[in-house]
Amino acid sequence: MGGPSRMSRMSRMSPQRSTRSVAPLLAALLCAACDPGVPAAFRARLAPQGGAQGGAQGEGGGGAQGGAGAQGGAQQGGAQGGAQGGAQGDPRALPPGYLDGGRYVLPRSQANVVRRLGFVTLDAPGVARGFDLDGRVSPAGDAESCGHGDVVDPEGRTGVDNQLAQLWTTLAPLVGAQVEALMQNAINEGRLLVMMELVGVEDPLNDADVTLNLFTGALRPAVGNQGLIAPDQTFAFDYDSPSSTVPGARLVDGELVAGPVELKVPLSILDLNVIVNIERGRVRLRLSETGEMSGYISGALSVPDLIGELLATGAARETRLVQPLFERNADLDPVDGRCTRISMALSFEGARAFVTRDTTREP
Repeated sequence: MGGPSRMSRMSRMSPQRSTRSVAPLLAALLCAACDPGVPAAFRARLAPQGGAQGGAQGEGGGGAQGGAGAQGGAQQGGAQGGAQGGAQGDPRALPPGYLDGGRYVLPRSQANVVRRLGFVTLDAPGVARGFDLDGRVSPAGDAESCGHGDVVDPEGRTGVDNQLAQLWTTLAPLVGAQVEALMQNAINEGRLLVMMELVGVEDPLNDADVTLNLFTGALRPAVGNQGLIAPDQTFAFDYDSPSSTVPGARLVDGELVAGPVELKVPLSILDLNVIVNIERGRVRLRLSETGEMSGYISGALSVPDLIGELLATGAARETRLVQPLFERNADLDPVDGRCTRISMALSFEGARAFVTRDTTREP
């Protein structure tokens, strides 16, 4: 997810081997269309395996105890030793927040790994979560939105652009379970690890100056007995993937709204390996008392870019068949009377996580 990244279009990820194809999924879509943070805790040399495995035993009591074991072990095994060594004048002691080998943790930060991701659907006819992406309220039949009217969010905010929610509400009963399973498998296998990190938080409820970082993590995560990534695991910052930063965000009553920003999400599902470019990205995030984040990401997808990426997979024939489905539902940025982008929103649920960076990989 890009930075402020200079990338303006979707770019191809390095190819990966796959014995399965997205073609059946696109074929199903065609059928559906036709049938209407404590830094010192990281001095444990990144070895919270016992805690992570304990967390994998359950996100309830056992998982919480396992995660706590990871944190406790980290604090006692490395953090205390490093801190005490520094206090006693040990020349090998590292600066606060630093680990061996040039690794470090951002001070005053707290992170989550997104362990569940899904398309936002309609809460009721004409009601869906999302943001106003074009700065206007579009009624049904409006030429600037190619005939597609805006929706209202559950709090009554008008002008919300989320055409994909209206489309997906129709498609979900037919292909939703398959798509959700593919995405969840990618998350659990570590191929779709979206990290969200808040930096500079003084008050978890109300803070006037917070930085939101969104990036990709690297780890084969432990998965709990609910089929979701277990909390309190340590992820490495993936320097080979794009990242995004939104400074100056505000926390109000535990809720943060950030953007606009260009978000780039590396997506690896079956033989589809691309970086999805979410333009005009905005994030609405709620931070719980125990540090879990949840909410949604909204933005616009370029239909020509999306179709172009799908055409480069082994499902080119199916892509051509479903291409009109996306083109007819595009609702932003008309060119010669045809909209070129489709508004969308993804809901997310996070689990507490730790993130380490590496000074040897930075400028």
